[in-house]
Amino acid sequence: MAKKPEPVDNLLDALVWMRRKAKKHEAVDNLIDALVKMRRRAKKMRRKAKKKAVKLQKAVKLHKAVKVHKPVKLHEGKKTVNRKRTMAKRPTDKRR
Repeated sequence: MAKKPEPVDNLLDALVWMRRKAKKHEAVDNLIDALVKMRRRAKKMRRKAKKKAVKLQKAVKLHKAVKVHKPVKLHEGKKTVNRKRTMAKRPTDKRR
């Protein structure tokens, strides 16, 4: 069964057709080069993401420790060292 053509493929075909019909090819050539470069880069990134996913699955399968980054919460974290002094400096209506 044939693959369904992607919109990018259709665009590339249209650009190649335009190049054949155009008298000055330079502008169309630049568009074609940019499009092909983008496709290569996207393909490379997909390949890289797939490798990473496979590596992660293997690590989980072998029960190896997987490093997971915890999201940082905005209002949690470091408190002042001398909280008593800080609270004493605040006006009474803003104390907890």
